[in-house]
Amino acid sequence: MRLKISNRRSVRWVLSLILFLVLVVGLTGQGEARQLTLDQALKRALNQTARGEMIRGNLEVAQQYYRARRINMYLPEISINGSVPTYAVDESYRPYSDPHTKELFENRNLDFRSFIELKQSLFTGGNLTATANLRTEDNRYPDTRYDAGSGLFVNENSKIGFFNFSLAQPLFRPSAVKYELNNRKDDLEIARVTRIEEESGFRKEVTQAYVGLLQLTLRSEMTGDELEKTLLQEQIDSAKLTDGVISEEDFLMSSSARLDAELAHFEIKTQREEQKRELYTLLDLDITETLKLVEPIVGEHLDSAEAQRLVAAWEHSAPIKKAERVYAKAERQADYAASGHGLTGDLNVGYNMGQQKIEEERTDSYRENDINTRGWSVSLDFRMPIWDGGAGSAAVKAARFQAEQANYEYTRARRSAKAQIANYVNQLDVCYSRLDIIRQQIDLSKERLDIAEERHADGQISMLTLLDARVFYLENKNRYLEELKTYLTNRIDLESKFVI
Repeated sequence: MRLKISNRRSVRWVLSLILFLVLVVGLTGQGEARQLTLDQALKRALNQTARGEMIRGNLEVAQQYYRARRINMYLPEISINGSVPTYAVDESYRPYSDPHTKELFENRNLDFRSFIELKQSLFTGGNLTATANLRTEDNRYPDTRYDAGSGLFVNENSKIGFFNFSLAQPLFRPSAVKYELNNRKDDLEIARVTRIEEESGFRKEVTQAYVGLLQLTLRSEMTGDELEKTLLQEQIDSAKLTDGVISEEDFLMSSSARLDAELAHFEIKTQREEQKRELYTLLDLDITETLKLVEPIVGEHLDSAEAQRLVAAWEHSAPIKKAERVYAKAERQADYAASGHGLTGDLNVGYNMGQQKIEEERTDSYRENDINTRGWSVSLDFRMPIWDGGAGSAAVKAARFQAEQANYEYTRARRSAKAQIANYVNQLDVCYSRLDIIRQQIDLSKERLDIAEERHADGQISMLTLLDARVFYLENKNRYLEELKTYLTNRIDLESKFVI
């Protein structure tokens, strides 16, 4: 019995130990920093943030508008329309059996209507509409063969079914359907370029915030070393002041330098926290999450052949494509506005056919009537404005002016596109060369720091000299990050010039 109890206690102790270890490991894991590279940050910004979703959403909306307008060119719009049964009672004083004599009597009516409509847009700019109509009526009214107060009524039930076909074709002006379709197509192409521009701007913001946070972290270490150096110098000067080696003014200068270093360190730490909040906001991250940023690695640089290809393809760059679409749309709008200012016309053709069954029940009789109906119509309408106070000509002039502005922007985009691409390529070459030089300086300063650490460990140099070597090394790394930020943003600018 004691053995069983002992075994149970052992099992409980082991389970408690396992549970404790699991909790400790879990809590330890929560405090670990998650590594986040620049590429991961950019992917998250574009694919997992609200701003990235809005950028994609604008293009998706333009695509849906264009597809819907294009589908309507080939397939009709179909709608079902109807109403709930309508019950009406009319009691009024009006002519009865004799048109010259009015009497007070009551009519009752129960009406239900529904129809299916098919509307097809035509390439010519017109619309072809077909409707299938169903209608039922249940009427009750006094029998006019007797007096209005006789209490004798007629119950009339009607069932009506008919088709309507109509064609409306504008004359002497461009097709509105083609006009809208071409506008939607231009809007789609503009939205594609706009998405590239907005995503590039977003990527630049994330890159600048990411590298900026690395820089401020580095500068925080630099100012910390500077503060430590001024503290040591203040302690040394305090001892010198006690021994009478330096004056009190020199000691006060040393203390002032220490206070300046404290202030600089505090400002850098504050800027670092602000930069951290900015990066977390751009990435939609919780500010309490701990991240470990990694210094970006410079990818493969553009070779001369690739650079020449990009410069040679300047006519296909995104700014030119966007300006070209904007100009085409503005010119089309101007032509469309001008076409509606002069003589215009409309051709309307209609045809209808139907069948109606009427059941009429009287006090002394019952009758059924089947009626077939058919009709058609053709009308040609013209409109020629004579005087409108100048509103029409002003609208046309405004549209022409917008087209001229768009043409100016298009011409300017063509003139500047090649120069901009060449400048970005040249700036990338310069930045890449500078990065290589600064990397060599970092290697030299790192070697100097290693030597200083060895000499300090052997007591050959002071802590002040070691801190100078460390600050010099960190300054070179900060210069490298600044040049790297310029290189990465220039590369993003170059990529934004082409529609992929």
